[in-house]
Amino acid sequence: MMPSFNLIDEPWIPCLEADGRPSTLSIRETLVRAHELREATEPSPLVYAALHRLLLAVLHRNFGPASLQEWVELWGRGRWDEPAVNVYLDRWADRFDLFDEGRPFYQVRKMSDASAQPVAKLALELSGGNNATLFDHSFDDSGVAMEPARAARYLLACQAYSIGFGRSNPFYLKDAPLTRGYTVLVQGASLFETLMLNLVVYDAERPIPSNGQDAPWWEQDQPALPDAEGTVPLGYLDYLTWQSRRIHLVPEDDPPMVRQCQIQQNLRLAEGVLDPFKSYSRDAESGYVPRGLRVGRSAWRDSHALFENQSASGKRPDVFEWLAQVERLRAAGRLQLAQRYTFGLYGFATERGKAASVVLWRLERLPLPLVYLNDKDLRDALERALKLTEDVRNVLSSSMRVLAEFLIVPELDIGGRKPFPDDVTRLVNGMGVDRHYWSRLDTSFRQLLVELADDRHPDPDEPDEIIYGSLVLPRWADTVVRAARESAAEAINGIGTTARCLKAAAVAERVLKAGLRRTRKEYLEALGDRQPLGGEE
Repeated sequence: MMPSFNLIDEPWIPCLEADGRPSTLSIRETLVRAHELREATEPSPLVYAALHRLLLAVLHRNFGPASLQEWVELWGRGRWDEPAVNVYLDRWADRFDLFDEGRPFYQVRKMSDASAQPVAKLALELSGGNNATLFDHSFDDSGVAMEPARAARYLLACQAYSIGFGRSNPFYLKDAPLTRGYTVLVQGASLFETLMLNLVVYDAERPIPSNGQDAPWWEQDQPALPDAEGTVPLGYLDYLTWQSRRIHLVPEDDPPMVRQCQIQQNLRLAEGVLDPFKSYSRDAESGYVPRGLRVGRSAWRDSHALFENQSASGKRPDVFEWLAQVERLRAAGRLQLAQRYTFGLYGFATERGKAASVVLWRLERLPLPLVYLNDKDLRDALERALKLTEDVRNVLSSSMRVLAEFLIVPELDIGGRKPFPDDVTRLVNGMGVDRHYWSRLDTSFRQLLVELADDRHPDPDEPDEIIYGSLVLPRWADTVVRAARESAAEAINGIGTTARCLKAAAVAERVLKAGLRRTRKEYLEALGDRQPLGGEE
């Protein structure tokens, strides 16, 4: 007799209670008690994003909303309709059993043409193939088992984040929907608020067109079969529960544990489907390309693009477009809503030129003052601050290259030979100056995002216009200049005290000082403030 683990009533979703205590709940408990919970949480950013997509699919199926007014009514209730949730979950309970013989949850029946693999293959960030284990070493031994709750969570992540690389049946493995680019999720003060803030309008056209038969995977009596040319989703709910792999978990023992599984290619997503939780740049040849995480580059450096309306260069996540509508109601006094939330970016990055070699996993959270979504002047002010940050970084980089050049060839200033650029780059990278500079600004930028939105004053020349950042933006100049000086000093202090090193340091410091003075002056002049602040020259 097959074991049973039904996700509707078995505990498997890690949550935080309102007081911060951890608890593990079923789907039913998670939704019914969402207003009492701080959040659903998971160490894996991939599991976190995939789990929320599952919960959103259930909610969209039951509550829409088909319009902004319906959303406002749901928000006003402050909790999910418990009887409606229970009726729906009871109706489809047989499709949520992890080990059901006929229709196991998010899986297929045992495949005769697929070999058994370690269950760790479900989790990209745990092990497997070309990927070293990045932050969890509990599955180094392929004989280690997962309990059903954990296997269920990684099953969701595998369907959402599998990498398209390698042989399989019936055709080569293809990327899952969330594999490329990061996913944006907005977070509220409770799990109910989090789910509501990400519950965009759902109708026949939005956020993904429906063919009239849209349904989540568990409601589909005849799910789509693999098609090498690509499959068009039935609609948004089909997309949220997309089955990119044919997977079969093999339970053992009593109580059941999972040591092995089968994995093969399933649905290939058709080209042109845009995810409402992704930000896209626009390429003349490729069209929309999802913005992704990069090694050594914090996502906040691209925050202006994340907030910016659709343009020739790209588009922000649809969830931000949706919240822009909600914010207009709040600003007009027609909706009780906080002025600021947070949002997270979830995903991974692969090595350049090696799309199957994972080098980075990240969850990065940033404040989200909603006013950014509708105010172009505020976004322009943020863009100026970010441009200064990049300009100062370039000055810092130039000075460090001068330092490296003199260390390699000390007679450079009297006509000596030029060092090879690659040698200079390696030495500068080894100093870690770039990394230290950006890390110094990480916390300060989060403060800037909030303070800039609050720093608004009437334009003395145009009283109906608002000026942003008259206080905050000049202070930001002091912050980034100080970060550059401290990062340079840290590198210079580590090179030694020989005459050669002292000479290199002196030249680099002159280049840095002149570059910072010029860059800061140009920035403040552009702001209309020519006065030095904070003791800077």
